[in-house]
Amino acid sequence: MNRKFYYSQKIYLFLIYGLLVIILLSLFFISFYTFYSKKIYADAKVKSETLCASVHNSISTELKNISTLSMNIVYSNAIKKNFTSFAKNNIDKNNIDKIELKNFSQSRENVLAIYDIITAIIGPFQSATQVNLYTSNGTCIGSGYFQGITNVNLSLLPWYNSTIEKKGSKVITTISNLPNYPAMNKNSNDKYLSLTRLFFNGSNEPEGIVEVLQNTNVVFSLVSELKSKNPSTSFYVYNQNNELVYPYNSNENINYMDFINNNDLNPSIGYFVNIANKENVVMTYQKIDSYDWTIVTSEPTEVVFKSLYSFKQVFMVIIAFSIIFTLLICFFISYRLTYPLSKLTNATKKVTIDRVLNGSDIILPPVNSNIIEISELYNSFSEMYEKLKDSSHEILLLKSAETRAKLQATQSLVNPHFLYNSLTNINIMAEENMNIEIIQMCNALCDYFRYITVSDESAVPLDLEIFYTEKYIECMKMRYGNDFIYESDIEEETKKILIPKLILQPIVENAFKHGFSSSPPWNLKICSSTKDGNWFIHIEDNGGCLSDLVKENLLYSFNNLNKNEELKTLKIGGMGLKNIYLRLQLLYNDNLIFKIDNSKQGKTIFIIGGPIYLDKEKFYEQYTQI
Repeated sequence: MNRKFYYSQKIYLFLIYGLLVIILLSLFFISFYTFYSKKIYADAKVKSETLCASVHNSISTELKNISTLSMNIVYSNAIKKNFTSFAKNNIDKNNIDKIELKNFSQSRENVLAIYDIITAIIGPFQSATQVNLYTSNGTCIGSGYFQGITNVNLSLLPWYNSTIEKKGSKVITTISNLPNYPAMNKNSNDKYLSLTRLFFNGSNEPEGIVEVLQNTNVVFSLVSELKSKNPSTSFYVYNQNNELVYPYNSNENINYMDFINNNDLNPSIGYFVNIANKENVVMTYQKIDSYDWTIVTSEPTEVVFKSLYSFKQVFMVIIAFSIIFTLLICFFISYRLTYPLSKLTNATKKVTIDRVLNGSDIILPPVNSNIIEISELYNSFSEMYEKLKDSSHEILLLKSAETRAKLQATQSLVNPHFLYNSLTNINIMAEENMNIEIIQMCNALCDYFRYITVSDESAVPLDLEIFYTEKYIECMKMRYGNDFIYESDIEEETKKILIPKLILQPIVENAFKHGFSSSPPWNLKICSSTKDGNWFIHIEDNGGCLSDLVKENLLYSFNNLNKNEELKTLKIGGMGLKNIYLRLQLLYNDNLIFKIDNSKQGKTIFIIGGPIYLDKEKFYEQYTQI
């Protein structure tokens, strides 16, 4: 079966015009957004590739200058001649780690010649920060910031082993301090690139090591300049060992070399990638093949597309204002036509049982409309609402009377049942010639019957119910004498609480009937208390004959009672505890309290209770009306 949808005229106009505007603006936005995003995407790749190429060329040039400088020194015959002569004249046969100073004066001319040649090779523009020549025994001739001769333990230098293994090929190492120049290193954060290679003599045998040092600020000068102009772009330089050379102090945990190797990316091409599930970037890398160095540039995509996001936000605002303006026009057009119908619709939504019962509550103000159909609809609704109010009040009164009748029916069963048992007790006492006790019992019965017949109230204060229940207990005490002991503990704060009338006597009578089957003395105790907004009455006897099985069966039968069916089959006999449960259920529904405790040895405790009420009007309003 197809379900039919209904909508107002205002909604209809909103849908037609609003949807048209939304579709047009959305198509325009999607087209422009796609074009603009593709352009930004292409420009970001070109920018990344250009920056990477610029840094690659700059660093390649600087490394090439350092390498060329070391090669010029290595292949300079003048340096070879003077360095060989210096090495032979200054070897201490007893200690090869020390310069033999007595022969140093003979080599002074060799050292000065070496200084002049290195100065000429470096040139006026200082293409290197420092040049060091090391003999095989560790004697160092330095030219640059440090100009002099000193002894060095070659095995402690980080590049020594690698340089020996390379057998003349270059080795590039990053160092933090300028060797042999403490004053230059003090309070300085500069780092240096050290390019070393073996130095061979005329017989092509290793005679020493050439070291060319250059400040990394010079090598990476273009990187620093580009970084200042492009603060969102990051530049990374890795050496031949995939170690990060630049930036010097990076706190990033991302290794771009691992990412490049694992993803088989091509050099010189920009990629939009996610690095280690941490950041989306546009990146490009290039290799400096001669030195096996890698240059990487990256920029977060959120920075790349920042302008696109701004455009999207502005355009969304434009769309929102356009839609709102369109809807306002539609609303203004439809308002005058649909205003009477809207008032009538709102009035129908306000129809609730509380408003119907409150006769002074006006939910439908007059509707002034020249449209015949709307006027007739308004009159029909007004008539229907008045009839609904009358019918609801009628049903409420009938329901209230029905509930009271049910309570009085269950309560009335107590009266003849109690009279029957009392006459039986008087008969027994007469057979035993207990005339005085019969007179006293009759007086007590008169007081009790006056209480149960004086009014048809369903609720009485607890202290009044206790007082007349004790009248019945007095009758029983006359019968059993000293074999029966009664005590009570009624809390003062519970005495004015309203409870169902004649709710205690059937339980007390049940105790005499079933609880006192054991040998005397027989004890009966009544206590009252309050907790969590409920009143509680405990009736305790020492019969101790209620087994767990009987208790569970009894409670199960009560919890599964159908009160409507039970009320149809009311009878005088055998209704004591069931009568109490039915009345508690009629009054309190799920809030009733009815428990049996036989956990204490030789004792049975009936516990009844319900919500606390001190005012009769509120009591009847809650439990005898809908």
